[in-house]
Amino acid sequence: MKIENFFLRYAYPCAYIIMQRGEITPKELKELEDIAIKNKEISKERLEKVFHRAFGFIDELAKKKNKGRWDVIKEYFYSYHNKVIDNKEGVYAEAPHALRGLSRIETANVIDKQKDVLMVKYIDKRGNVKIRNVFNHFIPNSKVGDKVTIHYGYAVEIVGSE
Repeated sequence: MKIENFFLRYAYPCAYIIMQRGEITPKELKELEDIAIKNKEISKERLEKVFHRAFGFIDELAKKKNKGRWDVIKEYFYSYHNKVIDNKEGVYAEAPHALRGLSRIETANVIDKQKDVLMVKYIDKRGNVKIRNVFNHFIPNSKVGDKVTIHYGYAVEIVGSE
């Protein structure tokens, strides 16, 4: 998968908030969803424009690592993103606790699957067992027993199985 598509799968759930702010239209939101689900071509420039807030944090990480912004995308989502949320940086400074919890990227186990919705179980940063439903639009072949990453209401990628 191209890095642009990897980025979009993790960033797409935030596009709803970007639309609510009036920065993209509902039509653009639907286009982004279609691109993410079908792994269609999308330019880095378009992603950088739509998700400019995320790229502010990505640029911080890139500078710390002495790398280019597109060279740290995976590291950003796998480890740095949650630190930004936990430190209440940027838009997370005023975000309610529940929204910060949904914004975190977690690794979860699929415990049930019904059509395009997965029920997942994970342990949050406080050690509490959580169960929630997420869409499997990006990983339709996922199954009970898979270990997946989740962000907002989406399962993003399969990272293992039981």
